[in-house]
Amino acid sequence: MIENSDRGITLNKSLAWTVACGLVGAGLWVGMQLATVRGETKSLADSINAMRVDMTTADSRQTALAVRVRANETSLARQDERLSLILSTLNKIDTRLERMERTPSR
Repeated sequence: MIENSDRGITLNKSLAWTVACGLVGAGLWVGMQLATVRGETKSLADSINAMRVDMTTADSRQTALAVRVRANETSLARQDERLSLILSTLNKIDTRLERMERTPSR
């Protein structure tokens, strides 16, 4: 029971204990909630850092693959040019052979 006296507001002993226990309980609950939130925050931060590492690794792999593709494209372009030159040479040889076959031999 709460009473107003010349000493100010006074509380009954059982009410005072109830209020004190309620405040302690609320403090413990808030503390546990904060600890849980901090633990989850740390877990999320660790996950984000792991994802950053994975993304960096993936980016480096992608860059390496792009370099390899460019090298292969360059190599294939050179090979295509060489095959083109061989084809033109073979066409010239074929044309000359046809001319030789058409001309009568002596």
